[in-house]
Amino acid sequence: MKNTKSGTNKQDAAFIGARLKEVRKSAGFSLQEVADRLNRDYGANINKGMISKYENGIHEPSAGTIHCLSLIFGVSAGYLMCKSDVTNNDDLSEESADTGHMIRIYSRYNPIDGGEVEKESVEFIPSSWIAGGHEFFGLRINGSELAPRYYDGDVIIFERRSKVPNDRVGLISMGKSDAFLCHIVRKRNGKAIIPLDRKIKETFYTTEQLEESDVHIIGAAIQVRRME
Repeated sequence: MKNTKSGTNKQDAAFIGARLKEVRKSAGFSLQEVADRLNRDYGANINKGMISKYENGIHEPSAGTIHCLSLIFGVSAGYLMCKSDVTNNDDLSEESADTGHMIRIYSRYNPIDGGEVEKESVEFIPSSWIAGGHEFFGLRINGSELAPRYYDGDVIIFERRSKVPNDRVGLISMGKSDAFLCHIVRKRNGKAIIPLDRKIKETFYTTEQLEESDVHIIGAAIQVRRME
């Protein structure tokens, strides 16, 4: 999510917001329904107020959020960003044909020992996702501790990155522990790490503490794939 400061950014955000509102109303979604879909299907942490801010050009949604919205509405990301008048979502057609780039799926992830890869399970993502050197992997949820957001058997697709936007679910590890899902919330003088699993304690680090800690930010959730 970007704050709109410069005149150019404000204008871009206004155009994107107007397009989002147009597409949402055409699809028959309320603001709350869009927020619920983002949270349930794509691991976001967002409310209808933020959707309204997107539509009114107050904040510009991140590229990841635009991608998820394009899947919800069934239009291209370029159309939502006013870079194209083509409404067809090429990513959807590419994905439905099980073509594109194959990624590995982990049953657990650990940057120390490498974790465990499911040898007989793979997922495909659109080849366009990896343009520019972006890297993705999947993590399967085992157990029901994270319900109703995530259920046993869900596969979460992550983009490997060291920074996670406030509106996305992040994957981190501490020390030698297996990686876990959390929200990483930026505060004035540091970051709060809020695990989705309530058995794991919430922690706060100043910027200096985080740099010296054994916390490893691994990736940001992009999509959830659920078995019917």
